Amino acid sequence: MKKYSLFAIGALTAAALTGCSSDYLKVLPESDPSSDQIVSSLEAAQMAVNGLSSAMNTQYQSTNYNQVNGEGYINFNFTDGFGPDMLCGLVMHWSPSMYNWKEFDDQDAIANSLPWMYSYNLINQANVVLDGIDACPGDEKQRDFIKAQALTFRAHGYIKLMQFYGPRWEDSNNGAVNCVVLRTHSGTDDMPFSTTAQVMDQIYSDLQTAIELFDGCGLDREYKWQVNGSVARGLFARAALIKHDWATAQKMAHDARQGYRVMDNDTYFSGFYQDCDDFMWAQGDNEADIYYWSLGSHYACNGQYTNAWGIGGVAISLDLYNQLDPNDVRRKLYLTPDKVNDIDPKANRGKIVEEDFWNIDVVDGASGCNMAAGSTARDPQNPNKKWGVINVIVNYAYKFANEYFTGNLSECDNEGFYAFCNFTSQGKVNLGNGVKADLVFCPMGSSLKFWSKAPYGTSKMPFMRASEMCITEAEAAYEAGDMATALSCLKEINDMRIPGYSFSGTGEALRDEIRLCRRIELWGEGNNFPDFKRWRLPMVRRAWIAGDPTSGNYPTADAIEVAPEENHGWRFIVPFSETRYNKLVDIDQFYK
Repeated sequence: MKKYSLFAIGALTAAALTGCSSDYLKVLPESDPSSDQIVSSLEAAQMAVNGLSSAMNTQYQSTNYNQVNGEGYINFNFTDGFGPDMLCGLVMHWSPSMYNWKEFDDQDAIANSLPWMYSYNLINQANVVLDGIDACPGDEKQRDFIKAQALTFRAHGYIKLMQFYGPRWEDSNNGAVNCVVLRTHSGTDDMPFSTTAQVMDQIYSDLQTAIELFDGCGLDREYKWQVNGSVARGLFARAALIKHDWATAQKMAHDARQGYRVMDNDTYFSGFYQDCDDFMWAQGDNEADIYYWSLGSHYACNGQYTNAWGIGGVAISLDLYNQLDPNDVRRKLYLTPDKVNDIDPKANRGKIVEEDFWNIDVVDGASGCNMAAGSTARDPQNPNKKWGVINVIVNYAYKFANEYFTGNLSECDNEGFYAFCNFTSQGKVNLGNGVKADLVFCPMGSSLKFWSKAPYGTSKMPFMRASEMCITEAEAAYEAGDMATALSCLKEINDMRIPGYSFSGTGEALRDEIRLCRRIELWGEGNNFPDFKRWRLPMVRRAWIAGDPTSGNYPTADAIEVAPEENHGWRFIVPFSETRYNKLVDIDQFYK
């Protein structure tokens, strides 16, 4: 049990090595290689570092939650799922108390253990490499390159921990408040909690050293699922945001995105499943990795489990959506009530208007705000009963797939299934030309942003984009008083996304515009919870109320408001898997 939060070195390393496909690396034959073997040669050490990339995209069966698949799962279910801007069907269905913030003080809750386990998995494996890499024989430049990668991964693990378990910097007494266990060597020895300042200092030190080593060795990665100097700088920018170190955040975000570019609109509508110049760090997309346990199977709009489980995928909060400029092209990516205005009126056979999406005849507000709950035809026994929301959504989804989507439909075709719709010859909704369709469980606001390749849901889901660094540079510049740079970076994104965009606001208006841009541009990419936490803004999810088109789109059970001060300042509690077996940690000291 002591190894639960910090996997045993051998087992962890074996999982890391065998998790990669043969296309990525040659796997050692040993099922349980020792730490000495890992750093016995530079080739073995690089394999272990590649295993860290695999740990970000693999099935964590030991958790008894088989759908846990690494970085993407943490981002969708926790980093975004715990924020106010996303409805996540998977976590709403399987872990409602977790989703509703009722388990933050329960050390046995899965909500508190999964981010801890995942982050320390990365940290401990990085430590295995770092413990022996300096003495590893071979070329010095290659050794420096491997060390830089391991330091970058360790920093990433601690940044994740600080986002969930650490206090806000302004609540930390200038870093004096305890947070997590700072481990800089491999193993699970008893260790006390470290202070916020100690952990942040370690993150800064690791990334500064990594950047120096990356720059000095002159080597670069082969694949984007690996890390390099750009990723290290991007992580440095993320860490600096946590600390409100605006000058560092601005510089690192600016430097990190050099050589990349903010994606154009055509690329933004291509499904986020294939590489582009905007992606700085992305998961591997080899089908041999985890098959149907892939990120795309669970969260892409054409994912197999999005369809099969009948719990929907991910959806946008209407309160965010309704703040967008009417001309914002990103509005097309979400199945919202206004889509009645973007289909052929002849297809709207039930004469549905936007207000009807709050009618209990056609949307099940109690069960996920499901838009597939009504009928596709008039009820002859009740001619006044509303019907036809399904017709509207199916027609818009079909239009999106054929007119707006710029990816390769033949790559994404899961046997006629696109975007929550089954396009078959047996469907209830006639789309013309011999095409009919049914709608599976589809929450109001369902996303068409993320797609995946058939049949296993593989994709190049980004972990970091140049667009993120651009809007980070904008925010940091604003907070540092550099308004010209802040406005320039904001327009670099919004000038493309909003035709005719014009903004000349200053002060809080500019700050709020930058934040809104960040929320919609990076929606679903793992930023929402930590952003609202560091902004010290309340987390508000408004309920769907029958007959009230001004209400929200959350089921009543999931509609909550969490003030910035609640849950000890939005801190997850350390799980029992650490405190039961680490004799030097006292949970009473965690918040002190």
